[in-house]
Amino acid sequence: MRTWAVCLGAYYAACTGAVACMGPSFERGIIFEHVPTDIDAPIIVEATLSDRREVGDAAGNQIVVMNVHVDRVIKGAIDARTFRIVVYGTDCTRASVGQGIVLGDLVDVPPHGLMLSARDGSNPRTWSKEFLQKQLDIWNAARNDK
Repeated sequence: MRTWAVCLGAYYAACTGAVACMGPSFERGIIFEHVPTDIDAPIIVEATLSDRREVGDAAGNQIVVMNVHVDRVIKGAIDARTFRIVVYGTDCTRASVGQGIVLGDLVDVPPHGLMLSARDGSNPRTWSKEFLQKQLDIWNAARNDK
């Protein structure tokens, strides 16, 4: 009976796409402390992310949109000092305000226009104490402004 229940649960999870993040150790962010060597992207910037909003795209998918102020272009052709970033999240993707390295691809997101589609992969558990404290200060300031 127990085997049957486990198999039935696995079947429903596989067929319905009902998958949740398996825990905090699987969570990944979009803000990196250093330029990652294992992830390549056409656009890499050091930036400050602000004004996080959850909206829908033209297909009805939930996305996170944030305003970005470019502090420094590391790779790619970004002429604007400010633009918007989009995050197509998964259950384990964390997108929040902050300051650090962001990487991704330029994409057109109807009806929102041209944006940087951020790539996740940053593990906040590997951040230095100073970088983590800087992010916490930014998060707390943004929360207090609302």
